[in-house]
Amino acid sequence: MDNELTLPYRTDWREMSRVLEYSKGKGADRSTLDARFGGGESLRETLNALEQLQLIDRDDTGDVRLTPFGDKLAYAPNESERRLVLIEALLGYRPYRIPLERAVDERMTLLDAPWLERIWQVDMRLGQPRNRVEEARTFFFRLADDGGLGSYRRGVRGQTTRLELVSDFVETVGGLIQELEERASLLETAAEAAPAIPAFEREPRPPVDLRQPVRLVPAVREERPAAGSAAETMLSIQVDMSDWDLDKIESFLRMIGYLGED
Repeated sequence: MDNELTLPYRTDWREMSRVLEYSKGKGADRSTLDARFGGGESLRETLNALEQLQLIDRDDTGDVRLTPFGDKLAYAPNESERRLVLIEALLGYRPYRIPLERAVDERMTLLDAPWLERIWQVDMRLGQPRNRVEEARTFFFRLADDGGLGSYRRGVRGQTTRLELVSDFVETVGGLIQELEERASLLETAAEAAPAIPAFEREPRPPVDLRQPVRLVPAVREERPAAGSAAETMLSIQVDMSDWDLDKIESFLRMIGYLGED
């Protein structure tokens, strides 16, 4: 059971995008956000949703900064790109990824409320309060609608609340899942390649999080030689390739000699 996870609810994409837009650049402190958006439960749950999807970071004082992935979403040049990045964010959040993966595997045409609740509460054992689960599933359906994955339908006249999936759902989401898995595999290969490069020393790093694409940022550290030893300088260069496409990652691995030429 994941006791730290709190399913997002009581907000919507419109409120989330407003906070993303307002926090561009240098971010925003909590008092300014309270003044701008009114504070209270609405803002609290909007920030929780953004944080759960790893679109923002918050410090101990509640100040907000966009993550690199949040920047990618906030600065999306058009609606098509925005929707694609939003789908990536959904796939990066485990309570959303699992039902979406099952829907692809089973070639489903709709997701209904009881099916989704069973995944969260029985299969994943999230242990969320009943009222939160009911509102969280509605939030998820609406967010998936905003991402272009289907149409949200509220339960009326004996029908359950549901998301009616678009006709190309399996191709779109299935293709993106495969791309993310291939990217993760190449990133693991790149991480394994680092020790084989004599001129570089690889420092321990946390596992790659595909929701956090970070641009190339080299870190250079000078090692001081021990007394009486031959003076030498060791360089430690960290390369985060989580937002690179597959061709770019493969080209990099060939450049450092880890992959052979085709």
